[in-house]
Amino acid sequence: MLVTRDKELAARAKVMRLHGMSRDAFDRFTAKVPSWYYEIVAPGFKYNLTDIAAALGLQQLKRIPAFYERRVELAKRLDTGLTGLPLVLPPWPKAGDRHSWHLYVVRLTDEAKVPRDRFIERMFEQGIGCSVHYIPLHLHPYWRDRYGLKPEQFPHSQRAFERMLSLPLYTKMTDADADRVVAAVRHALEG
Repeated sequence: MLVTRDKELAARAKVMRLHGMSRDAFDRFTAKVPSWYYEIVAPGFKYNLTDIAAALGLQQLKRIPAFYERRVELAKRLDTGLTGLPLVLPPWPKAGDRHSWHLYVVRLTDEAKVPRDRFIERMFEQGIGCSVHYIPLHLHPYWRDRYGLKPEQFPHSQRAFERMLSLPLYTKMTDADADRVVAAVRHALEG
């Protein structure tokens, strides 16, 4: 889904969503006059939803307020449980702004006795999946090889990458699940 107030961006997205066609394929079947002609004006993609996926999406949209509130509750619970550990916790939004809490990203501090990758392994050993949602472009083969990029050229990005990970946070997570994540983090951080 794309939401924008920019009319030009909306028009471009409509073209790109269905193979770069100059007009919507469905319009050709519902027009009041024969209008079968279209052109491919850009190398687009197939980003339209099936009817079933769209119907499910419309129903899920109605649940967004409850989903959002639950994610805020869980982020607060994780913050409370993780305070005082050698972690930089995710920042909270400024007054009047909102954070989606689609990810709960923490960063190991210099005081952490375990490197990030070992921390993730220790979490996995306890049945808790973690992820790294930020791998810098200079480490991906396309960018690295094409432009000869090296980690030492991007010390801040590299350092952040080596210390950041995402802890579980999802709408169906129970308070007990969140408490289990906190306990696993505490155990994983032990030297």
